[in-house]
Amino acid sequence: MDRRITAALLLTAAGISYEENNRLTLSRFSVESSRLPKEFDGFSIVHLSDLHSKCFGPGQSRLLRLVGQLNPDLVCITGDLIDKRRYHRNGIAPALELCQKLVQERPVIFVSGNHEAALPFYPQLRRILKNIGVTVLENQGFRLYREGAALYICGLRDPAFLRENRLPFQREVFRLCQASQGDFTLLLCHRPEYLEEYGAAGADVVLSGHAHGGQFRVPGAGPLWMPNQGVFPPLAEGIHKFGPTSMIISRGLGNSLFPQRLLNWPEVVCITLNRWNPSVMRETGKK
Repeated sequence: MDRRITAALLLTAAGISYEENNRLTLSRFSVESSRLPKEFDGFSIVHLSDLHSKCFGPGQSRLLRLVGQLNPDLVCITGDLIDKRRYHRNGIAPALELCQKLVQERPVIFVSGNHEAALPFYPQLRRILKNIGVTVLENQGFRLYREGAALYICGLRDPAFLRENRLPFQREVFRLCQASQGDFTLLLCHRPEYLEEYGAAGADVVLSGHAHGGQFRVPGAGPLWMPNQGVFPPLAEGIHKFGPTSMIISRGLGNSLFPQRLLNWPEVVCITLNRWNPSVMRETGKK
């Protein structure tokens, strides 16, 4: 093959590879619930996950610009800010740059992922995040108030801290959600494969990541593979329901062991909570 053709093909492949891993995409979801207090109608959340020490422009400028344009009420980060394979190469800096700038504009909540569980310095990282103003939830919850109404927000430590022991993790899910005492509950966790537990425990909305959107997407077949779910995973991206519970899974921002995405661009998720009033719906239907 002619060298010029070979060079052109290699350059094209490199360009496609870069685009697949660096093109930020925005996904919007709306969750409606009659349980949502009217004071939180229209409440917006930016959901970020699985940064894995990746940079999006100098000082995370591209990512921060997109979040700023969305102007959310809250930013939630569902684990794997740091990649366990990169932290020794200054992999902590991209995560801290992002969080330091996010907290200047709005509340930021973080829950850990399996990569944080593998970090020998995670206690120090947790302390740094708290010191710069990030709310770190580790099997904890709190109430966010607006005009006297409450939204219960809780977050789970990743099961890797429990050596993937499902039973104690399930107990924490139920204990944490029951502490809501009936308030509308937003649950943050890294793992999507526990959807049934989250739903049975009574969470209204769940935000998770971990799946990386299946890493590769096969046209007509969807996400290819993910840990803990295997080939063609059912819970890899988008919004899923279990009874009245809505779970939104981020495709994530960075990569880990395998450095390439395919038809699966890095994702920023924006969620709007809307109060659904059945009586208004019935009245509208009569007209």
